[in-house]
Amino acid sequence: PTPLQVETRTLAMLHGLLRQLHAACARLAAGARSFPSSVQETAGHVRHGVEGVQASLSHARSFHDLSGLVLAQSRERVTRAQLSIDELLEYVGQHAPLPWLVGPFAPALVEYPEDVPVEMAKWEGCVTVG
Repeated sequence: PTPLQVETRTLAMLHGLLRQLHAACARLAAGARSFPSSVQETAGHVRHGVEGVQASLSHARSFHDLSGLVLAQSRERVTRAQLSIDELLEYVGQHAPLPWLVGPFAPALVEYPEDVPVEMAKWEGCVTVG
């Protein structure tokens, strides 16, 4: 492939990744509605930061369209978003009950007391971990 083809593919991948990241952040912000306002605010900051990166880079048609300033600002926004996501994960890890995190999709991770019978019929067809 020519350098122009590599550049075009790289930018197309960048735009695709930014769309996926934006969609994931929108889902994160929507999912945070059941958490305290500080957590919702953090999720909103993540979404806003990703939207800023997407807006800054979405119009680039070549690497020459991306100034050093735009790249530095984008890197800073992504770093702040990553730190905020780390805060969210720490909060969820400390405050969310285990079944909420695990869900019904990984029954092997949920421990049951030995003297309580478990209805295995409801787990039929589930893929277990382990």
